Amino acid sequence: MRTLNERLANVRAENVARPPERPSDEDRLNRLARWFDARTDVTQNGTVLVVERSVAASEATVQALAQLSPAAYFDTETTGLSTGAGTVIFLAGVARVSAGRIRVCQYLLPDYPYEPALLRALTADLATAPRIVTYNGRTFDLPMLAARLTFHGLFHDQATLPRSHDDLLPDARRLFRRPLGGARLADVETGVLGVRRSSDCPGSEVPARYFGYLRGGSPDILADVLDHNFQDVVSLVLLEAELWRLRAGGWRNAVVLDPRGMALELLRAGAVDDALELVETAQAVTSDPAEATALRRVASRLLIALGQVDRAEQLWTLGTRRASVDAAGAWIEVARIRERHRGDLAGAMDAAAAASRVLDIAFALGRGGSIQEVGRTRIAVERRLRRLRRWVA
Repeated sequence: MRTLNERLANVRAENVARPPERPSDEDRLNRLARWFDARTDVTQNGTVLVVERSVAASEATVQALAQLSPAAYFDTETTGLSTGAGTVIFLAGVARVSAGRIRVCQYLLPDYPYEPALLRALTADLATAPRIVTYNGRTFDLPMLAARLTFHGLFHDQATLPRSHDDLLPDARRLFRRPLGGARLADVETGVLGVRRSSDCPGSEVPARYFGYLRGGSPDILADVLDHNFQDVVSLVLLEAELWRLRAGGWRNAVVLDPRGMALELLRAGAVDDALELVETAQAVTSDPAEATALRRVASRLLIALGQVDRAEQLWTLGTRRASVDAAGAWIEVARIRERHRGDLAGAMDAAAAASRVLDIAFALGRGGSIQEVGRTRIAVERRLRRLRRWVA
């Protein structure tokens, strides 16, 4: 005969609700395909779910990209931020420009067993492009893809990926981070491209959305994730077109641009005269003394690259007229030019001595700035004087 406790335990066990049964892999795939009107490609490795979308590209974008080699614009959404074995690519977007439209294929993972098929289809798509364009793909997206291909032993597929890769993040940092206060793709979209996202999912929420779907949630919770990924690859297309426009002369009427970064871009392209024009224009309108000094330094280097050493020295001499820490720094630059580019050690010694005198006067007049600033400048002056004295001796 059962005790009362045993009977109560039996009642509790009967009243506990059974957890919902996990949908089969095939059910998940078919449900996602219907929900997102996706294409299902049956391959020897399994079924691949592909969502196809497109948006019109402006004539300016099409013309700009026509000057560059064709590319696949690539971005991934993953189950985590590491590239370890436990992180999986569950959504990958690949965009191309064709017939005046930005056409996007999004490879969506219904469940983990479908991953090898997704990876092979994605890699085959990327392999048809001469180059890949990403945003931070050098440190995340491509290493992540390589890690998953290695995990599944798909070494042949990995070898077919294009060798040419352009990561736009370093360019965006160089040109936009200072004026925008950041270089996230969202910052560049808002401040440079004029993109306003109507429906989006913050990147920090993306893994949780996918896990929620795997636990039996509605495919609808992935809709914003697909929109997020779609806009990411579309913005990559727009950003590369904008970068080409800036390098082709659009920097002259750019509203958001770091002149120092743009000057470096022009210098790398061999457009030294354009770089100098840009820096001199920016120097004339800035009201920030630190920015003016930095721009003057860039302009000086550009002039020296053009062989105009006299003009470079004159640029710094103009900044020595008022006793201040900045004037002392200008004299140090004059000393550097005379020493390195003229071989005039005596003239360099005179300039370094002038820097020391100006620093003393500035400090006496209360124009010395902070103690740290004066100390740094004093150390630089004394270091240069000691070296020059050794050379002269």
